[in-house]
Order: sequence, then structure tokens, then C-alpha cells
Amino acid sequence: SMRKVGEALGVEAMSLYNHVPSKAAILDGLYETVLAELPPARRASSWPAALKERARALRAVFRAHPSVLPVFATRPAVTPGSIKHLEGVLEVLRSAGFSADVALSTVQVLLAFVVGHSLSSYSPAVDGPNYESLSEDEFPRVREVARILGDHDLEKELEFGLDAMVRGIDAQRAKARRAKK
Repeated sequence: SMRKVGEALGVEAMSLYNHVPSKAAILDGLYETVLAELPPARRASSWPAALKERARALRAVFRAHPSVLPVFATRPAVTPGSIKHLEGVLEVLRSAGFSADVALSTVQVLLAFVVGHSLSSYSPAVDGPNYESLSEDEFPRVREVARILGDHDLEKELEFGLDAMVRGIDAQRAKARRAKK
């Protein structure tokens, strides 16, 4: 809230409006500031490589700024910086022969996965689950994975998800092409 921002800055909330028009403007500014750290897309050999590169780059920015993850989870891409990055990914997909609708779905799914996985991995507000307190008899598989959770590699998990997503998207594209013939 603007009141909390004012408190954090040691000023009255109403005085903030001398500098910003609204709370949305502050959130948009955060969005832009964080995305300014996202490096420009590198030339990739294929659309899957380009998607994975963008996902990893965004993930790195989220890792550096975990406190802004809720902003990315709840606000659409409306700032010039976010639209520029969106345009770049859409261009890769459209150039690879994706329809506008499938390109949009691909971007939405990719962003939801990266933001969601980053929220569960890095968000300071998320406490780890207490699976050890569950009954071993009632939840043997949950208890089994609870024992390895501390050593579980979240970056490998991200790669697992990206690979599965790209293969699934490619399979859907192939299916659509066969249906057109």
C-alpha cells in the first residue's frame, strides 16, 4: 500500500503523490527497473533454444530480486521494457511459423512456469513445507520425497520443466500441421 511505502521512506503516504501519480506507477517502475537487468536476447539456433535462453535469463533476474516476484505474478506486461521483451519472444515464435494464437499461448505458459517456479523457489514469503510431521503410514511417498527435498536441485528441475514444455509445444505444432494436410 502507499501507506506502507510512505512508512518505509519515512514520509506521509500523501506526499508520495507529489512524485508518482499512483501505486500502479510505482509497481510499473519496479517492473521496469528489474527488467532493465534482463540482458538482450542472444541469437539462438532455434525457437526452443531461444525460449530456454529467455526463461533462464528471466529466472536469473528473479533470483537476484525475489521480493518483486509477486509484482510479476500479478501484473501484466504493460511497461515499455516488458513489451519490448515480449515483442522479441513473439517475433522468434512467429518467425518459426507459430500462429499468433499459439505464440501467445506459448509465451503465457512459459511466463507462468518461470514466474511460478521462481516464486516457489525464491520468494522470501514462502516457508518450506513441514512434510516430516506427516504420518509415514498415510503419506509414504510424500515422506520419501521429503527426505531428498533438501538436496533437490531446483535449477535442474527448471530445466526439466523447460524441456518438457518445449517438447509438448513442438508436439502440438506437429499435430496441428498434420491436421491441416
